[in-house]
Amino acid sequence: MKVCCFTVKRQVISERDILGTQLVRRNDEVALLYEKIKIQQSTLHKGEAQYNQRLEDVRVLKLEIRKLRRERILLQKSVANVEDLKLVVHFLMLTAAL
Repeated sequence: MKVCCFTVKRQVISERDILGTQLVRRNDEVALLYEKIKIQQSTLHKGEAQYNQRLEDVRVLKLEIRKLRRERILLQKSVANVEDLKLVVHFLMLTAAL
């Protein structure tokens, strides 16, 4: 009976040791996975910040495009006025010469 109890006790201790070793490995795996998650979250946050910055850049560039289009329209009108003034000056020079 003592031999039987001793064998059972040894088996139980052996199983406990194996389970303890497995638990340590699993805890290490979990710690590694948490570290990977932390890195992924950090990368994601950086990417989101860069994306938001690009959105802001696009918004600013659209405003600049609108401003430049308005400026171009004004300059085109100005050029048309200059052409009209050149014609008037030319006409006045011709009439003054007569």
